[in-house]
Amino acid sequence: MEKSANQTILNDRYVIQDKVGSGLTSKVFKVFDVQTGETKAAKIFNDDAVATFKKEQKILNHIEKINSPSNIKCYEVNEGYIKESGKVEQKKYAILEYGDHGTLFDAVSATKKGFNESVCKFQFWKMLNALETLHQNGICHRDFKPENVIFVGSTYDLKLIDFGFTVKFLNENNEKKKLKRAVGTPYYCAPEILEGKPYEGDKVDIFSLGATLFVLMTKKFAFEEAKVNNISVKPVKILYKLIKTKQYDKYWEILDNYFGIKNLSQDFKNLFVKLVAYEPGDRPTIEQIKKDDWLKEVANADEEKLMNIREQMISEINFSQA
Repeated sequence: MEKSANQTILNDRYVIQDKVGSGLTSKVFKVFDVQTGETKAAKIFNDDAVATFKKEQKILNHIEKINSPSNIKCYEVNEGYIKESGKVEQKKYAILEYGDHGTLFDAVSATKKGFNESVCKFQFWKMLNALETLHQNGICHRDFKPENVIFVGSTYDLKLIDFGFTVKFLNENNEKKKLKRAVGTPYYCAPEILEGKPYEGDKVDIFSLGATLFVLMTKKFAFEEAKVNNISVKPVKILYKLIKTKQYDKYWEILDNYFGIKNLSQDFKNLFVKLVAYEPGDRPTIEQIKKDDWLKEVANADEEKLMNIREQMISEINFSQA
């Protein structure tokens, strides 16, 4: 693709194509890099989002130095010019890998009742690796959810994106510090955030990881609502209260009776309630999660087995989206 006079061009290099997402402080576009011939994503920040841009510039540059294959690749974070129909505007932007196949949320939404359990284990393992890299570097994501995991390339590699709420949770002495800013997405937020309490960054990520896993397994939110006698009851009053008080059998009973969620393995249930434990200290570390019985299938798998599961995942995605 070559540049033409009627195209919108960023920094005289990126041909702006379709808008693929937007948020409070930025918009994301699919772009064509005329220098490399690659399709990439451009996150273009709103003019009044200077502080957000500077914060994200700092964290993206830091994450790029970590160089983890489980996190989205950042090519540059910069300021430049958008040229369109003879007009020129200065913009702040980030150029990132493009998710060819959409987000994990898109994929699970297209399924009938969530992914096959083996596929969920494979996806969960990949997400664990992404968070592990961040946590090992003292960074927490604080908005972990399937909408922030994308598929990249022909092998559908899962990559973590959107580091707008990412922050260091360790101080200069490498000790945990309490965070206070209430951020995240309600369906995936840990109770301590929803209750306005100071919190540990890595522990809220673990909770969000559990809530995300539930969506992948069931295509439902773990704590959305329970419909009892045709009355919608909020999760803090019923479903999450059962987790808080460790009435796990009652929790699964409600899900079975009112949501029709059945046939979940006991190993999955055991891991899930640990991940979303009310007390942050009861939630496992990533190292402990990787040793959990539910993950043995992928933890002990050879390359051929993992390749077969990946192919099954791709097949499920393509079948659901057909």
